[in-house]
Amino acid sequence: MEWARAVAAAFGLGEVLEPWTPVTGGASHLVWRLRTTRGDWAVKRVNRSWEAWWTREHEVAAAIQLEAWNLGVPMPRPVHPLRPSAPLLADVRVDGEVGSFLAHEWCEGTAPTSPTPELLDWVGATLAVLHELPAGPRPDARPHAVEEWREWLDGVPGDFADRVRSFLPDIAAAEEVVDEAARDPRLTPVRTHRDVKPDNVLLTSAAPLLVDWDGAGADFAEWELTRTALAFDGTAEGFTRVVRAYERAGGRPPGPDPVFLAGVLHARLGGAAYMVWRALGHRPVTPPERAAAHGHALELLSALRVALPNLERWARLLAR
Repeated sequence: MEWARAVAAAFGLGEVLEPWTPVTGGASHLVWRLRTTRGDWAVKRVNRSWEAWWTREHEVAAAIQLEAWNLGVPMPRPVHPLRPSAPLLADVRVDGEVGSFLAHEWCEGTAPTSPTPELLDWVGATLAVLHELPAGPRPDARPHAVEEWREWLDGVPGDFADRVRSFLPDIAAAEEVVDEAARDPRLTPVRTHRDVKPDNVLLTSAAPLLVDWDGAGADFAEWELTRTALAFDGTAEGFTRVVRAYERAGGRPPGPDPVFLAGVLHARLGGAAYMVWRALGHRPVTPPERAAAHGHALELLSALRVALPNLERWARLLAR
């Protein structure tokens, strides 16, 4: 209860009524439902780094989240802390330990279990609205070179490191595709959510909401669109439906070129690299989080291997 009370005080949420309840599903951060005299709230303890780069990236993500809220993107209302350590972020101290927290209004709902036509239409239309945010600089989309992966694994014994090493040829091939595609002038820079997937959509009684904004940043519109369409429905019909809904809502659809799908590889490379760092102890995580990172890393690398030979096939769907 001590942490719950400290977080409630930091955000001005009212008096805590009962112990907070853990929310399952997050791979990177711990989330709780907090009930107070002022309502129900979702609070997230951010697995942060205290390095300057992390603060810079957080400031970008917070700015995009607030702009999206003001633009009317369907999402829970973010809560500003009373004394922020950075935009939307509160550093809370209990018994000498400091935790960094975000909070937003609790919205009752569930994650989608199937890609209904209505949901796919909502996804495409929501991305089109998101891409109306003022564009920033062209993102630096260069992935970590395969040589860096070898350095991370150098001298590391065990089955996990060996299994990651078995993916090095796939990593090298994906790196080459992404590096070339990222320089293509046809890609449209945007500032956006960057992680629109079923896990980050909440189906409420009123409408779907887009949650989990702390990874927002610079991306290419075409990469986010195609990556998201595949995340929600990998069938030809579902993929095409998201793209057509995006176009009807004012978005510019990409042409039938694998360049516009390289963001799938980029996301899986980046996510796998982060999980490998966690699994190898290069990030300050709890023992359960470190253990879970082994599975997450291998899942992402397996998905990368599946995606590599499918870019051409997925690109042909964009000709429909």
